[in-house]
Amino acid sequence: MTTEATAPAFHRVELGASFRLPVRGRRFLAGSAHESFPDSVPDANGTIPAFAVADPASSGLTAAVRELIDATLPASGGLLLRGLPLTGKPGFERLVADLGYPPMGYRGGIAVRRNDTGTALATSDEDPRITLSPHNEMAYLPDHPRKVFFYCETAADEGGEVPVNDIRETGRILPDDLRAEFAERGVRYHRRLARTATAGAMGWTETFGTEDKDDVAEHLAASGHVFEWGAGDELHYHYRRDAFTTHPDTGERLWFNQITELHSSYWRAHPDFPADLPDHAYPATTSYGDGEPIDEDTIAFLRGLLWRTTRAVRMRPGDVLVLDNQVLQHGRFAFTGLRRHFVSLTR
Repeated sequence: MTTEATAPAFHRVELGASFRLPVRGRRFLAGSAHESFPDSVPDANGTIPAFAVADPASSGLTAAVRELIDATLPASGGLLLRGLPLTGKPGFERLVADLGYPPMGYRGGIAVRRNDTGTALATSDEDPRITLSPHNEMAYLPDHPRKVFFYCETAADEGGEVPVNDIRETGRILPDDLRAEFAERGVRYHRRLARTATAGAMGWTETFGTEDKDDVAEHLAASGHVFEWGAGDELHYHYRRDAFTTHPDTGERLWFNQITELHSSYWRAHPDFPADLPDHAYPATTSYGDGEPIDEDTIAFLRGLLWRTTRAVRMRPGDVLVLDNQVLQHGRFAFTGLRRHFVSLTR
């Protein structure tokens, strides 16, 4: 059954004009000086299918959106919807709720973002000068979303594109020795959280949605995390995760982690942090599952691999981008001006 036949309310369109974005040597992109980085990445035309609404006033539009998503995601891993009759963030929230996918919260997440009311969160409040590398949402936690919905309310004056990466393509160029080593040793995630948010980092009260240390301790213990409280109510904890996962529908083994994005080298390249602190003095870092440090050259090499298979989406106001979180990674290019993008997570 073809996508067009199952969703007559939509027709295929191009994402937009072709473009390329420079990556290698980009300012405030961790590791970008490494030789593994490509010079630039292309647009996502031909890889992310885009669909425009044929009649925004048609009845049954939400059901058609659900049918289109279910028909398209297994093959492409993502799609973009254009021309939906949404009225800002509230309309986006209603759409996601009406689609019927079970919603998911963000407890324990690390992204710098406001705790907005409703089910749609600000995508990121990270410094706009920073380019965020492609990553799978919450891949560092045992409970992570199956689908990620992005909504563009206001596009940036310049920049702000969404890099998207099919992790299946990256897996094909991952060297066998690294594949075997991470498959055997896994990854350990280390977190260091102040009580409340600071520039470039969330506090544990925002991360866990409570000011009660006992509640946090109970959650961490139940999750099997090793933790301790430091001076000034600072929280330190770590835990081990596999570096790969099995896709629940296809059975594919996928590189699924945030080994690179949660490594201390991200903050060493951050404009709000000094570059000479020990690994564990930053808000997070990663190591092998047994606690042995990962060489920074290996981290930079892995970041470059992700960018080699990355494409970029230039979203327009009103666009909705839907991703299979276990297949397609996402990020954010640096930008200027006001950029209002929201995200909803579902199971």
